Amino acid sequence: MQMGEFKQEVLRINNKVNMEVFHQGLLSQRVDVLRDKVLITAKNRRVSVLSLVDETDKGTTEIMDRALIAQFKRLFILEMKEELGVKVLAHLKDYDPGLEISVSLSIFEKPVEELLPELKRETGNK
Repeated sequence: MQMGEFKQEVLRINNKVNMEVFHQGLLSQRVDVLRDKVLITAKNRRVSVLSLVDETDKGTTEIMDRALIAQFKRLFILEMKEELGVKVLAHLKDYDPGLEISVSLSIFEKPVEELLPELKRETGNK
């Protein structure tokens, strides 16, 4: 797999998981590869029910945000393994509701360039 293909697959998986967890796609996203790390910056729409709750109970919204992010991280790691055959050691994610921007950092066991020849080219195939 080439680096460009890898980046496109990461963005596809990121958007897919976003759809599963938040029931909406991303407005835009960008991926950068930094040796054994992948940095994803995305523009998201705030989940409307969270905006509504935030007006009256910020504490509850923060708990809900943390729970949704934890679910996202778990699914993202699983999808990367199932669809690309790559093990993500850690996936760190944060979201700024005011700016509607999320940033994620995936950490792999070795530099991405070394992983590329081993990755699945299509879902279900190596």
